[in-house]
Amino acid sequence: HQPFSITPLKKKIKRMELLTAKDKKVYLIRFINGIARYHRDFDNFNIFNEAMEKINLTSEEKILNLSRANNTLYEFLLPHEQTLDEKPIINHVVIKADVRGSTDITHQMIKRGLNPASYFSLNFFNPISELLNDYGADKVFIEGDAIILSIYERENAPGGWYGVARACGIAINMLLVIKRYNIKSKKNKLPVLELGFGINYKDSSPTFLFDGEHRIMISSAINLADRQSGCSKAIRKALKNKPTPFNLYVFQSETEAVVGQTSDDLLLRYNVNGIELNAAGLKKLSDEINLRALECDIPELQKERFTVYTGTFPTTTGRYKRLIIRQAHVPKVNPETMKVRKLTSKKYYEVCTHPKVYQYVNDRSQ
Repeated sequence: HQPFSITPLKKKIKRMELLTAKDKKVYLIRFINGIARYHRDFDNFNIFNEAMEKINLTSEEKILNLSRANNTLYEFLLPHEQTLDEKPIINHVVIKADVRGSTDITHQMIKRGLNPASYFSLNFFNPISELLNDYGADKVFIEGDAIILSIYERENAPGGWYGVARACGIAINMLLVIKRYNIKSKKNKLPVLELGFGINYKDSSPTFLFDGEHRIMISSAINLADRQSGCSKAIRKALKNKPTPFNLYVFQSETEAVVGQTSDDLLLRYNVNGIELNAAGLKKLSDEINLRALECDIPELQKERFTVYTGTFPTTTGRYKRLIIRQAHVPKVNPETMKVRKLTSKKYYEVCTHPKVYQYVNDRSQ
C-alpha cells in the first residue's frame, strides 16, 4: 500500500501565494459558487429520495386492486388502456338492521322442528335484498340476525347525492316489509320479528381490504350504527308498562365528564322497530333535500308538542317519498332506577313511521 503524497498540494499552495488579489477573488467566488451548488444539489437529492420512498411502483394485481379501491392508486394510461371505472367515493352512509330476540326465535323454531335459517331467509334477508336497487344500497355484512348496508356517494355524480335520504327510505321500507311478513307469521303461529335500525353518516370515504375476491369495508360508521340499532334490556324493562308512542327513545346514564372523555357512544336506547339517524346525517339530509321544520300537536299520541323535519326525496327510479324526522332531547337518568333527572342539551333523531304523524304532516303539507 503506497502512502498518499502531499507534494502536489504543497505545489498548489505555493502557486496560490503567487496569485494577485484579483485572481484570489476569482478563485474565492468560484469556490463559494461550487459550495453553494453542492448544498443545493445535496438538498434536492434528499428531497427526491424522500419523495421516491413514498412511491411504490407495483405490478402485483392484489396491491393494484387494493390501492384502486382505496383511491391511492395513480394510473397513467395510454388512450387505448383507459376504461370507464367508477368515480371515487367521497362519503358514505351505513345502515344497520338488528333483529330483536333472535336467540328466542331460533330456540322456539328448533323446539317445534322448524328451520330458523329458512325463516330468517324468507322473512328477512330475501325481502330486503329486493329493495337494494331502488335505493342504491350495497350489502356490507350479513350475520344470522343482522344485516349491514351502505350507500356511497361518488365524485362528480350529483344525481346520486341523496345518500342519507335513501338510507332513511330503505330503512322505512324494510320495516314495512317485515310488518307484512309478521302478519303472515301470526296467522301461521310463527314468531314475529322486531328490528332496530341505526343510520350513521360519515363525510369521508371508507377504506377497503380484500379477502380473496371479497371486498371488506372498514369504517367507524359501522360500530356507531351498531350502537344506534341496539336496545338496552334495562331501558326496555323500565318502559314495559309505560306508553311509548314512538319506537325510539335515547337516554344518558353516565356523567358529562365520563361522556366527554371518549368518542364512543355511551347512550342507552329503547329501539324496537325504531330508526335512529345521527346528527351529522340530519345535517347532510338538509343539504340533500328541502327540509321543513314543523311543530306537531297530536295529544292522542303525546301530550307535549314535538318537532319534526320533513321533506321529499327521489329513489333511483325517480319516485318521490316523504321523510319525517322527529327531534327530541336526550334525558339524563339515574343508572339504578332509570328515573329521569333532567333533559340534557343533546338531541337525537328518529326516522318516523307512525301513521298519525304522517297524517298530521301530510294535512299541513298540501
